[in-house]
Amino acid sequence: MLVHKISGSGSALGGTAGRADLLANPSGYKVAGLLLHNVMELDETRYYRNRHNGEMNKGERCTLLKKGRVTTNKVTGTPAVDDVAYLTSNGTLTPTVSATGGVVATPKVGQFASLKNEDGYATVDVDLPIA
Repeated sequence: MLVHKISGSGSALGGTAGRADLLANPSGYKVAGLLLHNVMELDETRYYRNRHNGEMNKGERCTLLKKGRVTTNKVTGTPAVDDVAYLTSNGTLTPTVSATGGVVATPKVGQFASLKNEDGYATVDVDLPIA
């Protein structure tokens, strides 16, 4: 999950304003969405990117999922079906809100649509922005 680091307006399209970043601590930031690309740092004069894998070079515009269903292994805790999914400080999803920071420290990003399986994967319905 990426958060809005710097906001911009429509005239800032393509500039560094309006940038979303992966932060170690999302506390106090608004969640921008789930990154749908593999971001690489490639020297394209020497290597070709694999566009079939959705590879993007660092600094390029990427697609963010704001509403949809994903299956991920980036889950901590033991979610139940219909538990609220919160973004933790290390970028994973959890069914537990932060005891010290509340929803400011662990913003809501959607809800769990399944339990965690034996391999650690769970299905999450992402629904941003959450009012």
